[in-house]
Amino acid sequence: MVACYQGFIDIVFLLAECPHLDVNWQDKEGNTALIIAAQAGHITITNHLLNYFPGIDIEKRNVHGFTPLMKASMQGKTDCVRALMLAGADINARDPGRGFTPEQWAQFTGRYGTIFLMRKLLAKPCPVQFSDRYKPEWPKLKELVAKANEPKSCLEKICESITSALTINFPRDPEEDGPMDHMVRMTTAICSPFVATGCRTVCPSDPPCVGERRFTVQEILRKQEVKAPFKKYTKHQKLFQNSQLVVVPKRKERRASLPPLTSLSKHTTGASSRRGSLIPLSLMKLSSVQPGVVVPKVRVFKAPTPTYEPERVQRKSSVKKGGNFLELPQWRYKELKEERKKAEEEEKRKAEEAERERAEKLAAKRRS
Repeated sequence: MVACYQGFIDIVFLLAECPHLDVNWQDKEGNTALIIAAQAGHITITNHLLNYFPGIDIEKRNVHGFTPLMKASMQGKTDCVRALMLAGADINARDPGRGFTPEQWAQFTGRYGTIFLMRKLLAKPCPVQFSDRYKPEWPKLKELVAKANEPKSCLEKICESITSALTINFPRDPEEDGPMDHMVRMTTAICSPFVATGCRTVCPSDPPCVGERRFTVQEILRKQEVKAPFKKYTKHQKLFQNSQLVVVPKRKERRASLPPLTSLSKHTTGASSRRGSLIPLSLMKLSSVQPGVVVPKVRVFKAPTPTYEPERVQRKSSVKKGGNFLELPQWRYKELKEERKKAEEEEKRKAEEAERERAEKLAAKRRS
């Protein structure tokens, strides 16, 4: 919960490897890790919670009856709203207090950008370009080409020239299913010729859809009965349930390190390589030994006697000048201020001495 609130992405990635973590745990206000990440607007953490934490409950409510989608809609976190809706969050859920849906809560708090996004997703609930059945062909292209190649009379050409000359093109929104929408779909597709995708989806035949519950990567792989990675290391004991860290037997090597990314890519495919790439590079070491856990070095010292008392060192005061301690730095404007103050005091002292001498002379004249 603290990592999701503060936005510590690396910690969330590492916690996904722990099998004893309850991702649906609630605090005193009933907030879960997903609610905290969604209302804070951490889209990377929200996507990782939805995709790599099996058994996560996206409809878990807090003490006020708010779901993660409601909290993200209240705060206007459009990226988190999109991720939750595509993960299958209930858009018709109502809280027990006011009885508002997530869209009504966005309207109540003035999040009009969130309202526009939710209505746009409801109009087109499924990104068809994420499916392997998507064909990057514009359906209207043949019709428009045929219309442009039709023979036109002289009067029609003159009318088109006059119309194009007198027409003023004002900025407007792209057409529905127009060329701009087609270019966006084609360039973001998983089989796009313009974008070299670094990974492929684990379910290319079933793209995400609004209102359809999406499972995590581990659940999808378990459902497809995919064999676990590192199957060749069957004699080794695994450290975590979903981890790729393997303990090396003592008779082979006493100390080992984490496997580099190059060795991981040879033995992993799909989601396993994706999960292995999330390990911070600071933890990865190039070593020739077998992949395993870094064995810590333990130093043992002899315990002191029961009557031992540590020697007390007296600290020198830093107030006295000339000591070994550093003094606070003096700013230039403070030095000038002190010099000006000393000069004024010196002038005042001289004026007082001159006044005293003048008074003594007057007194001497009067006595004489």
